[in-house]
Amino acid sequence: MTPYFRLALKCAVAALLAMPATVCRAEELVPVEAAAPAAVQTSATLPPATLPTAATIELTTATAQPQAASDTDETIEDLKKRLAEVESRLFERDATDEKQKSTAAKKFTVRAFGRIHIDTGFFEQDRDNRAQVGNAFNGVDIRRARLGVEGEGFDTFFYRFDVDFVTFDSATQARPTIFDAYLDTQNLPIIGNLRVGHFREPFSLERLDSTNDLPFMERSAVVNTLAPFRNLGIMAFDVNDAQSMTWSYGVFDENTNEFGEDEANRAGLAGTGRVTWLPWYDEAAQGRYLLHMGASYTVRRVNDRQRRFNQPPELVLKEGSATRTPNFIDTGVIPLEHYQVAGWEVSSVLGSLSIQGEYLALFGEQVGNRGLFLHGGYIEAMYWLTGENRNYLRKLGIYGPVTPYSNFFRVRDQKGRICSGSGAWEATARYSYFDTNDRNVNGGVLNNFTLGLNWNYAVRCRVMFNFIHAMLDRNNRDGNADIVAMRFQYAF
Repeated sequence: MTPYFRLALKCAVAALLAMPATVCRAEELVPVEAAAPAAVQTSATLPPATLPTAATIELTTATAQPQAASDTDETIEDLKKRLAEVESRLFERDATDEKQKSTAAKKFTVRAFGRIHIDTGFFEQDRDNRAQVGNAFNGVDIRRARLGVEGEGFDTFFYRFDVDFVTFDSATQARPTIFDAYLDTQNLPIIGNLRVGHFREPFSLERLDSTNDLPFMERSAVVNTLAPFRNLGIMAFDVNDAQSMTWSYGVFDENTNEFGEDEANRAGLAGTGRVTWLPWYDEAAQGRYLLHMGASYTVRRVNDRQRRFNQPPELVLKEGSATRTPNFIDTGVIPLEHYQVAGWEVSSVLGSLSIQGEYLALFGEQVGNRGLFLHGGYIEAMYWLTGENRNYLRKLGIYGPVTPYSNFFRVRDQKGRICSGSGAWEATARYSYFDTNDRNVNGGVLNNFTLGLNWNYAVRCRVMFNFIHAMLDRNNRDGNADIVAMRFQYAF
């Protein structure tokens, strides 16, 4: 029980104790004739026997005084007993909470989590697009099937470990693969928090948002290609006291595989950092209105002096260890010494409407002192038709899960009437641009227009619909493809 609650209870009892017993004296009573309306002011309207006399009033008052005082005393004693019982129970609860915290501080807690994403997609290509990339196959697949554990320990640590049972390693074709495997040491002096293991490098808002919460089925092509993802490394991160700025920076292996492994004749190394600023955040509305800005930067020494940048058209279908969706963007293998990527991001939540955009640019040096420049970006808008708004996580500078105002349900009540909830509905639109043509590199220029509709039947559980119109300029051809895709998602 908090001290404020105890003080409030004691003040209430003290106020009751201080209240005097109110007993009326005969001379303070108003005569019946004076109090009665004009229509009944004559004694003829009442039988004489019913009119109280002064002696009757005095006798009644004398009898009521000890009875009223006795009732007040009983009420006060009852309140004292109830207060004592409440205090005792709250003290017991506080002691139990403290014991649980003390026990938890001596060991790691364990929470299980997971997700399943099931996708289906249908392609319609024109002749030029088939000549550019080959046939894109229709199909259905389990895009993600992950299971993991996370928890805290010793009031200092946080850990997370999860694997994906359908994603395969690009080199060995083996699966399942490791995604997150790291340990955080929290609340350290100067640096704040320290993370060590296999995890996402701090780069790009869209890259760091969970796939459970993205407004589209896939990230934009430019972010998926140029923004670094999970690698082995060490990272410091923190937030200011006002929770209006976050910063994170670390050193990573440049290109570990899905098992956290990297073997090459030349060691690859990367330094990556991100800073975010929240110049506007509506505290009263709990973040229903805000403006987010951020910047990311990474410098990377390529481990084997070779790098290839390729990407499907913002939809991925797999079969076994093969990706059945062809790469629309493909630079081929580039002899690359090192490169840097800079990214700028801005996002705003205006009630149910939100707008977000990013721009990324790669600057590199090929073997033989030849430069390399690739760039692109996206802009997107989302609107919650049922009134919800995006959930901004201030301590991380990213977006989290949205809780529907009403989960989907349809049941009968005791009277046989049908009761139902609608879930949450979100409409989305995005335009993305990615240019991978430069000097001796001809990876293509991809423009994508995407429309989407998401039905969230519970938190992080939804059905997604995407229509993508892809326009590819590559190999002196202008090809077009239309894609209809759907996802069923469940996460816990």
